[in-house]
Amino acid sequence: MVKKLTKQYETPSEGWSEERIQEEDQLSEEYGLKNKREIYKAQSELRALRREARKLASEDDEERRKEVIGKANRLGLIREDAGLEEILTLNVTDILDRRLQTAVNRRGYSDTANEARQLVNHGHVYVDGQKVTVPGYMLTQEEEKKVEVQLPEPSEEPEETGEAEEVEETENTEEESEEQEGEE
Repeated sequence: MVKKLTKQYETPSEGWSEERIQEEDQLSEEYGLKNKREIYKAQSELRALRREARKLASEDDEERRKEVIGKANRLGLIREDAGLEEILTLNVTDILDRRLQTAVNRRGYSDTANEARQLVNHGHVYVDGQKVTVPGYMLTQEEEKKVEVQLPEPSEEPEETGEAEEVEETENTEEESEEQEGEE
């Protein structure tokens, strides 16, 4: 039996909203996102966390409440002593700030968010000694301290290519001058 794949995100319900589209474009540019799907994933993750917090606010399950607050704290979204109300005040930028790509950019390893994305995709970023090639990887607070970037060494191309062209040009001119002398 083949497992049916499901989307990890929900798309907006309305087809066209200029305000929403402008906001998404601004987020995409600020965080160097590949496409709007990444924004939708962050929104869906936030929506699920908020949904769980609202559900727990009406119930008396203290153990589950501590688990949800602990998860949000490990991700660095809220303080350790915060309550469920703090989870309800989160927005999508709080989720996007926890991405590996954003952490690499904010630490100064890259000049732009798109360059940070490229560093992650090309395998130059290590989290706790493990290579991570997913720009959308959600960092925990502990992992954020262990992010390392091993920048590639610039390749040194020999200067001979320019000299070789000059040598060929001088040889051609010598051959041409010999041919001209031979014709005379």
